[in-house]
Amino acid sequence: MVRAIDALPTPAHVKPKKLIVLSAPRTGTHGLYEALKKLGHRPYHMVEVLGGGAPAIQIMTEAMNAKLFHEGTPYIRSLCDIDLLKIIIEMPFFMLRSILNAYPDAKFMLMERDPDKWAKSFFNSIGVASTRLSRLPMSIFKYFDSFIYSMDNFSTRMMIYWTNGFGVSDKGREALIENYSAYIAEVKRLVPPAQLKMFKLEDGFGSYMSRTLFRINVDANVDTIVE
Repeated sequence: MVRAIDALPTPAHVKPKKLIVLSAPRTGTHGLYEALKKLGHRPYHMVEVLGGGAPAIQIMTEAMNAKLFHEGTPYIRSLCDIDLLKIIIEMPFFMLRSILNAYPDAKFMLMERDPDKWAKSFFNSIGVASTRLSRLPMSIFKYFDSFIYSMDNFSTRMMIYWTNGFGVSDKGREALIENYSAYIAEVKRLVPPAQLKMFKLEDGFGSYMSRTLFRINVDANVDTIVE
């Protein structure tokens, strides 16, 4: 099977990961991404994938399909090493175990959100996009635009997995809440406490988060991010 990622050059050098953010989409990850950029870092977030156009979205979709649906060969390590990045945000949500296996010595961050509020936000963003792409005129137009087609494929597969195939519905919402809660529990079970810093979105990006970001910025080894 030909993989989209194989068309990219292999990095000559791979920098160790400074921080891997395991948070799900819709948990303040974009705000964290912007904050880290202001501190002078180059974090890789889903917004960067979208900025890469159809080829980048296809690579992300292939990686997700391989991990979640067992379609094709997993290649998460090369996915995260593409740009020699030090900080990865949000993508690990789609392939947690692969990330942990690839970077066992990294420092990790998890931003939790109330599962009910997360499910509502998921439906109001990803759910709305997926629904619109499945209806006229976008259901026809996507075949003439590679970016829209790729986005439809990615969002549809994500909706299928996290809603257990029920989509935007009451049963889909129940599945979202259950699966998100299970994901949070899995992170806490798999990641050594000494390597994981956890926050709650409802607590806001207050002084404690600010101090953590400062430590990320001044400490190249992130040894003080987990106390």
